[in-house]
Amino acid sequence: MRTRRRRRRLLIGLVITAGLLLATGLGLYFWLLADLPSVEDLAGRAAAPSNKVYDRDGRLLYEMPSAYGGSHSPVSLDQIPLYLQQATIAVEDASFYENPGFDPYAILRALWINVQPDPARSGGSTITQQLARNLLLPPEERSEQSLRRKIREAVLAWQLSRGYSKDEILELYLNETYYGNMAYGVEAAAQAYFAKHAADLDLAECALLAGLPQAPPPTTPSRTWRRPEPASPSSST
Repeated sequence: MRTRRRRRRLLIGLVITAGLLLATGLGLYFWLLADLPSVEDLAGRAAAPSNKVYDRDGRLLYEMPSAYGGSHSPVSLDQIPLYLQQATIAVEDASFYENPGFDPYAILRALWINVQPDPARSGGSTITQQLARNLLLPPEERSEQSLRRKIREAVLAWQLSRGYSKDEILELYLNETYYGNMAYGVEAAAQAYFAKHAADLDLAECALLAGLPQAPPPTTPSRTWRRPEPASPSSST
């Protein structure tokens, strides 16, 4: 009789535990993943280029802002200097070509820092995560500093890495990132700061642009920035 009661209690306990685990799992699913957007047709979510008006000789007369409210001229990856690609990866995501779209250690570090009493803000977002956040998450969620957003961002980044090549992701990132001075993408940034096409940027110019997305407003260089002229021999005497 006692054995039967124990078995019954054990069975009831197992059923209750299974029910709680199922309810928890469903709750987490609906909290985190149920409304995640699809990663298909990622390029279709990118902003349309600015409308440009040229004269009959091919000279630009006027550029009408894109939906971003700034200049935006997408280019293919082969039109972006390798220096700029490498500098961007070095600054934003050193393990870009090896990681699965997110960096678990960086996320854990960011979470640990952000739960401290007086946290120093830590991002921990890879290039793929930043692209997922900017193109896939709704505007009201992009600025959230929360565990939920980090997990959703990481899941989307993982899906992007499975559905797109690294070069496709890098090309989209370089074309959608804000570089300050109302310039979205490297081509618009090259025109805004150096009055040239992205393909014509030199090493120093690539290094400067690669650092701008970290904090565009306070680090935006002057539109009239030019490389300093070498000192003449007479000036050193």
